[in-house]
Amino acid sequence: MKTSFLVNALYVAIMSAFLSFSAPVFGQDTDMLNKAFDLVHQAWNPGGDPPSDDQRTDLLNQALKLAQDAPQHNVAGHRVKAILDIKAALAAIKDGDPDHKAGDYIRDAASELRTALSLAR
Repeated sequence: MKTSFLVNALYVAIMSAFLSFSAPVFGQDTDMLNKAFDLVHQAWNPGGDPPSDDQRTDLLNQALKLAQDAPQHNVAGHRVKAILDIKAALAAIKDGDPDHKAGDYIRDAASELRTALSLAR
């Protein structure tokens, strides 16, 4: 009986230590995704006139770097989809945006980053 109690107490102590030390691993660091979202949102500017193509390119390149360098969160691929949308927007802007799709890509990237942030929290 005493052995069983000691084994259970040891098991609980080990699991408690494991969970307390692994808490930072499970906690989601969303700073980079937040910054990427803010930059994409500035490039989109849904409440007013969009920035110039040069400004959009600069904002999107910064957001792309942050999104690519962000920790691998369990966000169901939304971070990757946002990266692809940012790249598509950059390509559309580079080509002069003849189909007027850059705004759509930027809006989609913002939506994906917003979803990724909500899942990471």
